[in-house]
Amino acid sequence: MKRSRRTRPGRDGQRGQILVIAVISMIAMIGGISLVLEGGNAYAHQRVVQNGSDSVANAGAMVIAERLGGAIKTDADVKAAAMAMSGSNLLDGFAAYYSDVKGHLLTLAGTLAPNTASAAQVGNVANLVPPGAQGIQVTGTQMFPTTFARVIGMNDFRASADSTAVAGALTGGIFLPVVFPVNIVDCDASGSLGSGETTWDISEPGEPPIGQEYIVPLCKTGAGSFMVLDLDGTPNNCDEEVRNPPKLQFAAFPADVASDNGNNCAKPMADEVNKLAGKIVLIPICDGYCTTTGGSNATYHIIRVAAFYLDYMVAENPGGSGHDPLCQGNGTTLVPIAGNGSSSCLVGWFVRYITSGPVGSGNIEGAGAIGIQLIR
Repeated sequence: MKRSRRTRPGRDGQRGQILVIAVISMIAMIGGISLVLEGGNAYAHQRVVQNGSDSVANAGAMVIAERLGGAIKTDADVKAAAMAMSGSNLLDGFAAYYSDVKGHLLTLAGTLAPNTASAAQVGNVANLVPPGAQGIQVTGTQMFPTTFARVIGMNDFRASADSTAVAGALTGGIFLPVVFPVNIVDCDASGSLGSGETTWDISEPGEPPIGQEYIVPLCKTGAGSFMVLDLDGTPNNCDEEVRNPPKLQFAAFPADVASDNGNNCAKPMADEVNKLAGKIVLIPICDGYCTTTGGSNATYHIIRVAAFYLDYMVAENPGGSGHDPLCQGNGTTLVPIAGNGSSSCLVGWFVRYITSGPVGSGNIEGAGAIGIQLIR
C-alpha cells in the first residue's frame, strides 16, 4: 500500500507573501536609488536657475544704475532688460520687485514694504520706478523633466532661486595710484599745470565705450609735485600698487590722500597699467586744492572718483622736455584735455557705472562711479 505524500499547511501562502515583500522592497529600493540619482540632476538645474536669477537681478540693477547716473529710464526699461536676460538663461519665468540699497522691498511710494504683496513689482501698470529704488529682488523658476524618478511617477520637478542686486555710489574698489585734477586746462611739455575748470563728457557703455576718448596729461602742481598717489604708505612702488592694488575705501568726500614722487614712480608704473588696457580703473579726482606746498610729503584733496575705461598710458621722464606724440592726439577721435600735452598721460574714456565693488547709499554727482553688486 502506497503512502500519500503530505505537505505542510500554508507553505504556498508563505511563498506568496515573501514574493510580495520582495517586490515591494525592490520597488522601494529602485525608488530610493532613482531619487538619489535624480538629486544630482536637480542640483544641476538649481545651479542653472540660480545663475539665471543672478543675471536677471544684475540686468535690472544695471538699468537702475543708468537711471542713477542721469539717464531717463522707466519701469518698462527695467522689465525689458530683466526679460531679455531671463530668456537667454532659459528661465520659465521670474518675479521681480524693487528694493533699496540694502535689499529691503519698496512700495511704489518708496516706503519699506512689509511683504511682496505690497511691494512694487517690476513691470507694474503705473510704469514707475519707486523713489529711492537702488536694486531689484528676483525669484526665477524653471520646470525640468525627470529621468530616473519617472519609475515612481514623478515626471518633472521645479527649481527656483532668489537673488538681489543693488546699484549705488561706489565706496571702494581698485584704484590706480594717480589723480586727475579738475583744473587741467594747460599742461606743457614739462608737465606744468595751468589753471581753470574743465568738464569731461561721460561716455556710454560699450567695448570700447561710445563717446569721446580723452588724453589726460599727468601734470604737476606749481610746487613740482606730479599727480601720483601713495595708496599703501610705501613710497616709489606705484608699479606694485597696480599689480596688487590696496583696498582703498572712501567713507566720505572730500578726503585727503598722500602724494608719491612722480619722477621715480610714473615710468615703472606704465608697464603694469598697460596690462589693464580694455578694463575699467578708478581714478580719484581732486579739486583746486590740488596745488600743494611742496613736491613731496604733500596731500591731494579728493572730491570724487571717476571710472575710466583705459586705453593706454605713456610715462616718459615726467621732468623731461618735449612732447610725447602719443600724448598729443589727432584732434578728432583723440583729444587732449584742453592743453598742449605732456610727456606723460593716461588715455581712455570717462564712464560711470561699468564697474564692481562695494556700494552704498548717497548722492551720485559728476563723475562719481556707480557700482553694481549681488548682495544675496
